[in-house]
Amino acid sequence: MTGVAAWVAGRPIAVAAVDERLDALRRGPYAARLPHPATAEGRNLRRWLVQVLTVEGVVEHEAGRLGLSAGAGEPRPVRLADALRTGGVVAAVIAAHPVARVLRDRVAPPVPADEAETRAYFQRNRDRHPQDYAVERDALAARLGAEDAERRFVGWLEERCAALVRLEPGYEHPGDPRHADATHRH
Repeated sequence: MTGVAAWVAGRPIAVAAVDERLDALRRGPYAARLPHPATAEGRNLRRWLVQVLTVEGVVEHEAGRLGLSAGAGEPRPVRLADALRTGGVVAAVIAAHPVARVLRDRVAPPVPADEAETRAYFQRNRDRHPQDYAVERDALAARLGAEDAERRFVGWLEERCAALVRLEPGYEHPGDPRHADATHRH
């Protein structure tokens, strides 16, 4: 089928949807920071947008499959720590879509870290936690548990994406070495 950038669970993501998202970015407050479309970076921006749209599609598909919904919530800013921990695409989808947060909480509910893990973290990071352990324990256990839940959700989402997403030629991941514009090398 022409005009399709990717497929999520057999449903097409139209090139027109990619173009609409890209046009919105080019009209937005960060437009001047975006690469020119004719450059490798500009083509990779399109590929990144396809990644975002496919993750959004998988989230919507899986939420529907599980009977989950979310009210109209406000988008949240993407925090650097979240992007580093979960990956920029997943962090952006979680921040922008309330149903992604509902799905995350269903698939990987946060459970406070156990005593041994919490104490070990506290001991390794005394410079960041100057108060007594008893004062910081509950908040620290909750935070460590939430971070673990997020990692579990990312792993689950990656598995679902691998099972449900098919990218069309020209819309490969920006780091895929099979296309000429691949810039993510090790």
